[in-house]
Amino acid sequence: MPRSLRLSTVQLATVIAGRSFAEKQASNRRHANLHHRTWSSNLREYVPEPIPGTFTRMIARYAKKYRMNIVMPMFGEFNGILSSHAVIFDRQGRMVGCYQKTHPTMPEQKLGIKAGNDLAVYDLDFGKIGVMTCMDIEYPEVAQILMLKGAEILLFPHVQAGWGEVDWEIRYRARAIDTGLYVVSACYGYPQGEWKPGMMIGRSGIVGPDGLILADMGRGIGVLTHEIDLSQKRVTQFFFEEKYERTLAVIASRRPEIYGELVESTIKEKALQKLERQRKKLD
Repeated sequence: MPRSLRLSTVQLATVIAGRSFAEKQASNRRHANLHHRTWSSNLREYVPEPIPGTFTRMIARYAKKYRMNIVMPMFGEFNGILSSHAVIFDRQGRMVGCYQKTHPTMPEQKLGIKAGNDLAVYDLDFGKIGVMTCMDIEYPEVAQILMLKGAEILLFPHVQAGWGEVDWEIRYRARAIDTGLYVVSACYGYPQGEWKPGMMIGRSGIVGPDGLILADMGRGIGVLTHEIDLSQKRVTQFFFEEKYERTLAVIASRRPEIYGELVESTIKEKALQKLERQRKKLD
């Protein structure tokens, strides 16, 4: 039986008009945007939103009004923890989860952002989703664990510029191929004609389970919508002689007994020590 699903990813404006933070916040609330999730040289503009709070209640009303499931990435405090969160709302406007970014960058940590420790999968009325926020996608293990937990779609909200578009696109598509799952990204854009290399990458879009880009927003500002059928799994002759659903075949042919180094903390500690020695040489 078909499991048709309409996915939308929103590419908001990178630059928010306004002479003051208050003016920008007022504009944010009119457009359901959050200025502090884009780049700003003024650190005073990185003001966290309470979760739940005024902003999340507004998003919840939209979810209920239009009967949509919504995932809202935001800089906020949830249960007293400051982090880069992704808040999940169901079609009734209920908050069903709040993902905490597991791999914040050093600049983010200096802002007080705390790393999450849970790669959760969230049940919605159409199926299960997992979230990888920005830097999380750098680590294949994140997508792999979400796959093992039963996710059918991986959501990838991020704030990235054109420092390495080829690198970014290969990684984005590879996560879909690795898992046999859909990957949906959301970034920020610019008015037509303003984008140039080095600016926010844009390219919010949808990648299919075979790594092909099904829809791409480009550099602009707007909403991209695409329909998929979750019942149509990728089928390949992977590892086994017969053709099976790729996600199941990947899981069934894994050898976790030889992956011990991936969770060996002493290897990380040695790398940190080497970085510290390099940092001292540069000082």
